[in-house]
Amino acid sequence: MKKLFLLAALILIAGLCFAQNGEAAAEQEKPELFDLEITIGVPVHWTNSPITHGFYSSADDTDKVVTANTAIGVALLFNFGRKIGFTLDTDFFFGSDVMGHTNPYSSSSTLFGANVLLGPVIYLYNGSFLRIPLALGVHMSYWSSDAWVQIGTPATGWIKTRDLQFGPGAYIGIQFHFNNNLYIFSRTNVAVDIIRWHGIMTSTGNFGHENGFELAIAWQVKPAIGVGIKF
Repeated sequence: MKKLFLLAALILIAGLCFAQNGEAAAEQEKPELFDLEITIGVPVHWTNSPITHGFYSSADDTDKVVTANTAIGVALLFNFGRKIGFTLDTDFFFGSDVMGHTNPYSSSSTLFGANVLLGPVIYLYNGSFLRIPLALGVHMSYWSSDAWVQIGTPATGWIKTRDLQFGPGAYIGIQFHFNNNLYIFSRTNVAVDIIRWHGIMTSTGNFGHENGFELAIAWQVKPAIGVGIKF
């Protein structure tokens, strides 16, 4: 009888151990629903417009834009499972330049831009310490530039340019998780925009504006590092 009680006790203890291990495994398999990422990146943009902008300069003028900036980014990552999620990845950058404050030569300019990548995320590897996410989606780039120039009299005024560009985008990254709430990562975003809305307004010498959609190939590469916080 004692042997039967001892065997029953051993079976009960073994069952409890297996149950606890199963619960721990289930907890490990359960993904975090929401991640917030803060990034510091270096986006590089390039645009070559094939459409002439006669009002801005001359009938044969086409614009080319190249920028490289330090950008602060915020990304929202929603995890639907261990292998798939959805991301809203953004960054913002700005710059300014001021030279001369006396007539007849003075000028100032400001620059603001933003990038957005929206799409699904596939985890090529998803472990407790290391994760490798791959995102494929739609990219949008916004560009804003205001310039005030004064070169003699009466050629004084401002020039405003606005751009919206759309196309496919992707990123691949590596995440190192230290605990359940904090991780660091490095990531590279790549995008190719093919549709562009371009607008120019000016009051230098005269006043007018022009805008419209065009096919203008532009690319972006953004290496980034940052900190992720899981909620």
